[in-house]
Amino acid sequence: MEFVAIDKMSLLDYDDMVSCILFTPTCNYRCPFCHNGLSILESKTYIPFEDIISFLKTRVGLLDAVVISGGEPTLMKELKERIIEIKELGFRIKLDTNGSNPDVLLDLINNNLLDYVAMDIKNSLDLYPVTCGVLKINEDNLKRSIAILKENKVSYEFRTTLVKEFHNEKSIKELGELIKGADKIYLQKFVDRETVIQKGLHEVEKKVAIDFKNILLPYVNNVYLRGY
Repeated sequence: MEFVAIDKMSLLDYDDMVSCILFTPTCNYRCPFCHNGLSILESKTYIPFEDIISFLKTRVGLLDAVVISGGEPTLMKELKERIIEIKELGFRIKLDTNGSNPDVLLDLINNNLLDYVAMDIKNSLDLYPVTCGVLKINEDNLKRSIAILKENKVSYEFRTTLVKEFHNEKSIKELGELIKGADKIYLQKFVDRETVIQKGLHEVEKKVAIDFKNILLPYVNNVYLRGY
């Protein structure tokens, strides 16, 4: 499996870092609000990894980090080997993940291959499948990934994209219980784009997002709004 797209410079995806983003092509979820539904998951264009390495060699000293996103990066069988090659060039690595593959996540952390992890927490467990666009999820794997990150062996954040059709006070409270004791979570504003999988979804208004933040504060040390 090869990467299917690259954003050659970003100031937004890794706080305080100038990064580039590599996108993997497959995902085990089909979140209706996903911006990459068309541009990534249906891509038929692959970038030879040697071309990516050649590009990164020209950016040593100019970029701080490489963000690996998707799709779901942990589905890439060659992910560990790819990260090793990138880190040998001196770049930090941030991994975006949905937390469905805790064994892969733990192996990367234990081998000191990750500098930062952003894990999506889609919703409360009972609303997870509909929020992810699938019939069911592996709740045990999700809980394991949460527990792994809460051990604080690597810097991390949880993040939830708020969508009016999927989130409410009850689900946010149950989400808080799911990640209780976590260091931080970002509540992200949904932005409707042409590339989303499902049309007609709506953002959560800032006032409601603030209410959700207050609901989470008893469970999480730090709660931030992103994009509001």
